Amino acid sequence: MTNRSVLSSTGDTKVLPELSERIKNTNVSVIKEMMYLAAQESAKGKDIVSLGVGLPFYPAPKPIHDHIKKVLDTKKTIDKYTPFPGLPELRKLFAEKATESLGFPVSPDELFITPGSMSALLYSMLTLINKGDEIIIPSPYFSSYGEQVGLAQGVVIPVAMIEDKKNGFRLDHKKIKKALSPKTKAIIINSPNNPTGAVFSKTDLLELAKILKGGNIYIITDEVYDFLVYDNLSYFNIATIKELWPKVIRCCSLSKKYGLMGWRLGYLHTNKDLLMHLLKVHDSNIVCAPHISQEAAIAALTMPQDVVKDHIRWLGDNRAAICKRLDKLPDLFTYVLPRGAYYVFPKYSLPINSIDMAKKLLYEAGVVTIPGIGFGPEGENHLRLSFGSPQEDIHEVFDRIEKWWKKDKK
Repeated sequence: MTNRSVLSSTGDTKVLPELSERIKNTNVSVIKEMMYLAAQESAKGKDIVSLGVGLPFYPAPKPIHDHIKKVLDTKKTIDKYTPFPGLPELRKLFAEKATESLGFPVSPDELFITPGSMSALLYSMLTLINKGDEIIIPSPYFSSYGEQVGLAQGVVIPVAMIEDKKNGFRLDHKKIKKALSPKTKAIIINSPNNPTGAVFSKTDLLELAKILKGGNIYIITDEVYDFLVYDNLSYFNIATIKELWPKVIRCCSLSKKYGLMGWRLGYLHTNKDLLMHLLKVHDSNIVCAPHISQEAAIAALTMPQDVVKDHIRWLGDNRAAICKRLDKLPDLFTYVLPRGAYYVFPKYSLPINSIDMAKKLLYEAGVVTIPGIGFGPEGENHLRLSFGSPQEDIHEVFDRIEKWWKKDKK
């Protein structure tokens, strides 16, 4: 098996005999591993600049903070649990938003509030997967998908995307159809995509729907970046295809859209019969999403939405900045233009694996990037760079990489 763990390559993790098989087959996300190493370097007094974590630089909008201050002063129950599916007012708001975006009625009884979309994804894996069940994931894919499937003792079936220089990374329908087997339980669709910035076209998603329609395979959608597309590109959600229901689970989040990452707030939407079983995992895990975070979500959904347009514009400016810097290093990097999200996934020219490349840049240039192997086998020889960081950090990172590259070539 290809090593996808940074910390196992440094000796920071060791296999212990008492570990369960599910833990032996799972790693901390490669993103968090690189941040762990970066923190060690910082503790030694080294100056480190990061494009590693997918963290947008903007704070939560002021109306959200103002609402929370008011709630803290006036709502006597703010320190208590909410109903375990979430506040009725918030579920109603999410159902109304879902009805509008999907084009068919969504009931509050078909969704519940989760501590971020990561929890919704994990709940889905633990509810659906039996040992040995297969989950198809277009690759490269968000690193935590693989770890979550491993925790559920399933098997990831990565299906290489088409690395289209003109149109971005695309789904390969022939390979997906070939990968289907009696053990296939679900496919995960993440568009806009982390780490590639791909936005899957309506044509490609309709073709995928034809392959899956009428079968027993679930479609799990990770919609965390659904608002974040560039170049006036249209966004199409495969969950809008009503014929695919009830075999759809939507995992949604407010983290990136409103700068609410630390509030850990999202929701899961599926058919009610399955939802009642997903709630078993939710109840066993956390009882309910944080009450105060649910209040923040109510404020986010009911305030004027112009701020979201600002977020998209600011991140679009960052995309232009990072692509311009990549263009200045054509002998080191080649890349596909990201069409959404805030990641670019360049291929590098050095003949070393991506873990060694990321460590080399950390230790020799003082910059944090994420090795592509953590995003599936097709990620090898790539690095993930986030342009959610402040623009001055983007330029500082590339100043350091350019200086390091000139020195390394001598």
